[in-house]
Amino acid sequence: MRWPSSLHGRLLAAYLAAWLGTALLVGAALMVYLRGDPLRWADHSGASLANKLADSLGQDAEDRLTIAPPPEAVQWLTESMPQELGYRVFDARGRVLAWSSPTTQADWTAAGLPARPVAGPGRAVVGGKALRTWTQPAELPGGTVWVQVGATDRLIALIHSGTTARLGGAMAITAVLSILLLGVVQFFVLRQLMGPVRRLSRQAEDVAHQPGRRLELAGLPAELQPLVQAFNQSLDSVELGFERQLRFLADAAHEIKTPLALLRAQVELGEKPAVLLEDIDHMTRQVQQLLLLAEVTELHSYRPEPLDVAAVVADVSRFLQPLATRHRVQLLTDAAEPPAALQGDRDALFALVKNLAENAISCSPAGGAVRLSLSRTALVVRDQGSGIAPAHFEHLFKRFWRAPSRRDRGAGLGLAICEAVSRAHGWRIAVRNAQPGAEFTLHFSAQP
Repeated sequence: MRWPSSLHGRLLAAYLAAWLGTALLVGAALMVYLRGDPLRWADHSGASLANKLADSLGQDAEDRLTIAPPPEAVQWLTESMPQELGYRVFDARGRVLAWSSPTTQADWTAAGLPARPVAGPGRAVVGGKALRTWTQPAELPGGTVWVQVGATDRLIALIHSGTTARLGGAMAITAVLSILLLGVVQFFVLRQLMGPVRRLSRQAEDVAHQPGRRLELAGLPAELQPLVQAFNQSLDSVELGFERQLRFLADAAHEIKTPLALLRAQVELGEKPAVLLEDIDHMTRQVQQLLLLAEVTELHSYRPEPLDVAAVVADVSRFLQPLATRHRVQLLTDAAEPPAALQGDRDALFALVKNLAENAISCSPAGGAVRLSLSRTALVVRDQGSGIAPAHFEHLFKRFWRAPSRRDRGAGLGLAICEAVSRAHGWRIAVRNAQPGAEFTLHFSAQP
């Protein structure tokens, strides 16, 4: 047997199979029970008949016991088969007040069946036949009397011989009708519940043809909403990454196209090798910065770990010392109170600090100094250059932007890389003119 491919069909099939299995188990257990000893119903039948007889008892004006006619079937049995079914009424002292028939009186008296005022079942042998009795009290105005009903085992077995078939048939019909009814109800209920899932499937098909569309949350069950939200967030991430890649490719093509054209012209004009090598180095740096920018803008590229920021600052200082020496700039570090319990990607932090320090070195005059000061909450990089023009502040972190005085140097990507790294880590970069020079502060917190 193969399960349906749809979730609706599987739920419905599982439900019907479970219900059918339950019905079969209950039916089998009931059939086993009913096919057992039919005499197990004797006490129940005796108690039911004794209750009916007790309700029919009364007293007349002279306090004499009266008995209303019992049910027709009982009266017929007691009259036609008094040796199989009978009853008597007696008081608390065991004095019999009434008999169902003279035959019953004679047989029970001959068998010495005691009239004890004790409620419940009893067993006896009367005329060589097994008899089951049930004694039941009845409250009358003149006091309590007791009703005792007796029936032979063979009569009880005969009466209940058809009980198994009747109950079994009724149970089978009930089970079949229940399965059909609940199956129909379950079909429509599942169809209603699966409506949102089908609607999501149609919307998901449209997403591929309609960029920017998202799955709707309205009307969805609470169990599906987190899944749909996660799916929408994944779509946002994919589209954002796609837009970044397109922008990156467009920027890269634009920035590399012009240097390549100039380099080709220089080659054709027979430019000196030293000039060509300088241009090649410049292009190499541009390509390296482009690759680094593409890496730091993708969050999955980061490998978080406990950061030793002081050690990273020291590594950057050693790495840039030859550059500082070539520019005749003094590179100073101060890490008296490094931050503790900081998590992040070490290589990305190294690139961030290196770009800030490298820019500071290139902006500082000969004989000047660049200071990297580390505290528990921030890293400050300060140069002694001419500072930043007010109109340039809003452009500092844009890709490929360079100040007019620096068009011949750099790729215009260093600060964009710093901003991408800080944003990915939840940090923040602030910049101001420090007089002299400019001051970039990396706050290890997103809050101002």
